[in-house]
Amino acid sequence: MKRDKFPVKKLLLPILLVGLIFSETVNAGWAFAARKVIGRINQMTQDDSNGNPAFQFATVIIDAPAIKVYSTAVNVVSQNQAITIVSQDAKNLKLKVSEGNKSISLSVVSLSDKSSEIMISATAAPQSQDPSTSPEVDAILKICKQLNKVCKTGAN
Repeated sequence: MKRDKFPVKKLLLPILLVGLIFSETVNAGWAFAARKVIGRINQMTQDDSNGNPAFQFATVIIDAPAIKVYSTAVNVVSQNQAITIVSQDAKNLKLKVSEGNKSISLSVVSLSDKSSEIMISATAAPQSQDPSTSPEVDAILKICKQLNKVCKTGAN
């Protein structure tokens, strides 16, 4: 019985080339998308059961190593005498501080060797305070400035 051999060797090279082209296209797409979000500060407020602001959140992706971002955040906090460091976890890149009766948590997440995300959560400011002045966003802007990175508030 004679077997027909499928020409695998002839099809292997075109399949590999098509796969390589598509993988490069996908990588280019991710790189383009990443450039659009780097430095864009996003913020959100979570309301309590009565509809009053309870927590405020702010995040940003920065093209800087996580340990450098965390060290800069600790430096920024240390320079502000109105802020008290409650806990510091350099291993997990987490920092908890208080300012008056406001509790603030900062976390830095490594996204790659050269990029990271800052996440800040805080108890919401009193309703009488101007909502356009967010201490979370101000903190991110100070960290970005010390890292010589351009950050700005984005569309939420």
